[in-house]
Amino acid sequence: MNTCLLEMGLEEMPAQMIQPAAEQLRQGALRFCEDHALGKVEVRSFSTPRRLALLLENLPDQQPDRREDLKGPPLTIAQSPEGGWTKAAEGFARKNDIDLSTAEIREIGGKAYLFVSRKMPGKLTEALLQDVAANWLQQLSFPKNMRWGSYRTRLIRPLRWLVFLWNETVLPLSVENVNSDRETRGHRFLCETPVTLNHAKEYEAALEQAQVVADPEKRKQRILDQIRGLEGVQGFRVETEEDLLNEVTNLVEWPTALVGEFDERFLELPPEALVTSMAVHQRYFPVYDTNQQARLLNRFVTVRNGDERSLATVQQGNERVLRARLGDAQFFFNEDRKHTPEHFLAKGGQAVFFQGRGSQQDRGVRIQQLAERIAEQLNFSPAQRQHTSRIAELCKFDLQTQLVYEFPELQGVMGGHYARLLEEPEVVCRGIQEHYLPGYAGDALPKNPETAPVALADRLDQLVVAFSLGMIPSGSADPFALRRAAQGVMQLLLGLQLELCSQDLATAAVEVLTEQQTLDLDTAKLHQQLAEFLRQRERWQLREQGLAHDVVEAVLKGEQTQPLGHLRMAQHLESVQGQPSFKLQVEAVLRAVNLSQKNPLPPEFAVNPARFTGAAEHALHTVVAALPDHVTTPESFTATLAQLAAPITRFFTEILVMDEHPEIRQNRLGLCQSLAAWSRRHLDLRELVFPGE
Repeated sequence: MNTCLLEMGLEEMPAQMIQPAAEQLRQGALRFCEDHALGKVEVRSFSTPRRLALLLENLPDQQPDRREDLKGPPLTIAQSPEGGWTKAAEGFARKNDIDLSTAEIREIGGKAYLFVSRKMPGKLTEALLQDVAANWLQQLSFPKNMRWGSYRTRLIRPLRWLVFLWNETVLPLSVENVNSDRETRGHRFLCETPVTLNHAKEYEAALEQAQVVADPEKRKQRILDQIRGLEGVQGFRVETEEDLLNEVTNLVEWPTALVGEFDERFLELPPEALVTSMAVHQRYFPVYDTNQQARLLNRFVTVRNGDERSLATVQQGNERVLRARLGDAQFFFNEDRKHTPEHFLAKGGQAVFFQGRGSQQDRGVRIQQLAERIAEQLNFSPAQRQHTSRIAELCKFDLQTQLVYEFPELQGVMGGHYARLLEEPEVVCRGIQEHYLPGYAGDALPKNPETAPVALADRLDQLVVAFSLGMIPSGSADPFALRRAAQGVMQLLLGLQLELCSQDLATAAVEVLTEQQTLDLDTAKLHQQLAEFLRQRERWQLREQGLAHDVVEAVLKGEQTQPLGHLRMAQHLESVQGQPSFKLQVEAVLRAVNLSQKNPLPPEFAVNPARFTGAAEHALHTVVAALPDHVTTPESFTATLAQLAAPITRFFTEILVMDEHPEIRQNRLGLCQSLAAWSRRHLDLRELVFPGE
């Protein structure tokens, strides 16, 4: 068995883009092996800031022989009336190097075609890899690409070297002006001479000797082991958050962890400001007291890209950088504390939210008004309404503070801290921070009920303002994260089990905007666009709950507009959909629905019992007249459906709906229309698909 190595050496890549690119290469290699039936090939990917590599082991010498069916022209074209082969058939034979005497006739879709089956000898694996390697590299997809020099190839960073080995043999490969070789590069500073590979299998071990840990998982584990070693020696706890750990892993080739310190006076800052300065801006790991799990210490752990030489100098350099950043944070924090929230709210009057739609201060007023309306719909107590109103009033004031301007990641967090320092109620302080939740799919939801109206109002205002300016997302483009905002609305409604209608929310958002500003807008169209956009996000959210497509469409095409009601109804439908009795009940109602759809009557048409000619009509009318406009639970809907099945079945058994007399026919169709209207208020039964259909 054989081994193949493909390595692409680049200038230092952004850390967050390395692993996705390495995974692209790995998946491409796996598909290649599967498509060419190469058997159980072991595919490994390697990556560092300067390289992306593939190592394929257990490769066969060549792919197995196979048979290939070649479809030719239709027989009517391939064969003359006299039975001879036409030029079309001969051209097909020449193109594929086959003998027409081996051809056969096969039918596809009732039409005869010329077919030839031939044995295809397997190609050498080495040759197959040569054909595909350049495409693997050139088709890598990155969020951002660059070109260098006059070359056409676009990559995340300029290409500097290529290694392409089949066992001990260099395979020819050229990308722009870079040709494949057996020389790779070790650590940029610890190994200044090229590393020559005699065999592809030497790759990982040879780089290890050159101070490069090529396997990212081994590099990550080495970092963790070093951090745990420092914990044991120093007696503290290091927070190794997964995203930060992955980023640090992709910033270094030869990791060495070390401990640094900062002045204790900086511990007066809110913990979030310290952690943001360390983890987000400097890629340092924060350090905590082992006895008090939440207590930050004036220490940090960083990972250098190098060995243990001159660690003291490296430590001092990192401490100096962090000292400057924390000094800035402390200055901004102290300056912000000199002012009240009202001061910052007034500053928001000078900050534009959307051009043409007012300032941040105007937006704050809209959020407050909309949140108060939602709180009223939720039947909040007077105290809850007061807290909701105050949260909404203050939720954006920290955007004008100096600390949040410098550290945007702290929006909401610092607002909560500043409000707490000014002795605002704790529910208000938490609400200012929590109203940004959820930030993404699967994120936590606000814990305080008083925060939910503000979180909804924030997103709804963002949506209605953008839609009023025609900034509706199209395709994959969504520069203002409007899909995420709408998704957040649905996560809040469903996750917090809020009995609110999305149509009503859209109406309220449009009204608040148009009451504040005189705009030349088609408000009906704006409302329709916003409601439909919310409906699309609701469809996605329901599918994410694991609900079947047909069930989701059935509930969404009903007249109910409450997402929580949709969720409950869909979950109940899935629990009864497999029951034979439920299927019969739905089919009974659908007979009436389908007749009503084919023979529509005016909506105001009223059934006249005096025109009934049979007991089955009277029986069905009695049941239909007693139907509630809206059922309270999904269970009551299916219970009502079960009650309808028998009189509907009797009606269609004993009664001819399409009577020759127009008045009688319309009266019977009116019964069907009433049934259809009742079912449509809850869901569209026509969308349901039962097992076996």
